[in-house]
Amino acid sequence: MARSVVETARILQEIYDEDFNGEESEPYRIGWDQLRGIAGVERLTDEIIGSIGKNMLDSGYVLVPFDDFLMVGMESNFRRTRKLPARLVEAYLAVSNEEIEPDDGDQEIGSGDETV
Repeated sequence: MARSVVETARILQEIYDEDFNGEESEPYRIGWDQLRGIAGVERLTDEIIGSIGKNMLDSGYVLVPFDDFLMVGMESNFRRTRKLPARLVEAYLAVSNEEIEPDDGDQEIGSGDETV
């Protein structure tokens, strides 16, 4: 029987507080099959994962999906990560059409006129 996304999110948060592998209240990895079992579903859709993640985020927890597993942690676990400096953001900003020099040899991405 499938659990609600709210109940599934609550269970993942409870597991976060469990002591295992000698660590307490640390981020942990969970397999896709393990999460399917906890959620009681045969398939984890993007909608289900997004809803579980939103419910967790509302409580300060995060659910980060990767190809082979998911990561569960608290938002505070990630505050220690390095912060992106403004100079790098500015270096990679998209520019408007008016700022692009004509005939520079680049093709515009996403104009929607081309067929692939």
